Amino acid sequence: MTKSELESFFENLKEPVQRYKENFDKRIATGFNVFYLISDYYYRETFHGNLIAALLAPDEKHNEGNLYINLFIDMINEQKQLVDSQYYQTPIVIKEFSTNDGELSGRIDIIIEGDKHCIVIENKLNNAPDTYQQLPKYYRDLKKKGVTVDAFVYLPLSPQKSPDSSSWNDEESREYINKHLVIIPAYYAGQVNLIENWLVPAEEKTINSDAKFIIKQYITLLNNLTIDIMDDKEILDILSSDDNFETTISILHLQESLCKKIIEEFIDNIRQQVETNGYIFQRESSRYKIEVRNPKYPSWIFIIENVGRQSGWCRYLYYNGPTVKAKHFIAWHKEQNDLPLGWDYYEDDYRYWEKPHTWISMRDGTLAKIIIAEMQNAFCEIGNQELPI
Repeated sequence: MTKSELESFFENLKEPVQRYKENFDKRIATGFNVFYLISDYYYRETFHGNLIAALLAPDEKHNEGNLYINLFIDMINEQKQLVDSQYYQTPIVIKEFSTNDGELSGRIDIIIEGDKHCIVIENKLNNAPDTYQQLPKYYRDLKKKGVTVDAFVYLPLSPQKSPDSSSWNDEESREYINKHLVIIPAYYAGQVNLIENWLVPAEEKTINSDAKFIIKQYITLLNNLTIDIMDDKEILDILSSDDNFETTISILHLQESLCKKIIEEFIDNIRQQVETNGYIFQRESSRYKIEVRNPKYPSWIFIIENVGRQSGWCRYLYYNGPTVKAKHFIAWHKEQNDLPLGWDYYEDDYRYWEKPHTWISMRDGTLAKIIIAEMQNAFCEIGNQELPI
């Protein structure tokens, strides 16, 4: 691979990457959206599950009765003819339905119970991983109770995500699930998807103005969350083409070295700013953990863990004084209405590093400045407290 070939390769990527970036910016700028304005929890599994369950439940205050369940069944049957609506004339919708097949326990995100029939909904709109034998253990428990599972509805954000069947060692369960499984992503052009085949028809047929507004806002939110997923294909086609494949593989071999270089520069940037502020910087033997101490409060340690690792990272203050053992003081955690540049939320304590804008903000110093500012705020909060002695 010559220098001119490499330059030509990146030149061909400029326009699609720019479009990807512009669309990503649109994704994190959700506009005047009620969910984004009142909460930062829209990235979580429970947020989507609660909202979907509320729409499906006939006795909820949307006053639309079975409308949303009937439309949901229509969506399932568009992909695979599985559900007979006659069993769901008086349905019951339950969240976090407990199961136990005699060996493994679990919780079904949402179950629609009919007349000795049911629909199991597994919500993965936050792209959470599957648990061990997730669908088989549900199936075995329901079969034991004499309930027929008409459909396993798997709801991922990305159309590329599917159930992890590596632990499905029960052949009978595997065969039944595969026959009754429908994977319905939030959006996928030309295929059955949650937005076009359930939410849009639901909005059109809803009479209740409050329910119509909520559905419309949820459609906007899901559209924004899937913008970068929708635009991956153009870049992937270029990278995997016959002309570019060899160059792509060569660059991928350099990925680990490039990431290490960015991490080293990022940590050095943190160190410089920490020492400039009069704090004590210490790096663990592993490159993935940093400890910072303020000489004024020697018992408190500000820790940044898992730097640059896909498993996420956390920041916390740790008190190691004589009267309190291993006390975590989450001084930095506050409810926020907007997403700090360079972060993707995962859980309260964790943020993913894997998105492109995160690596960019690591490299240009933006993320280091944000972390230093929050570290200073955390130590400031400690200064305003009565600490144990």
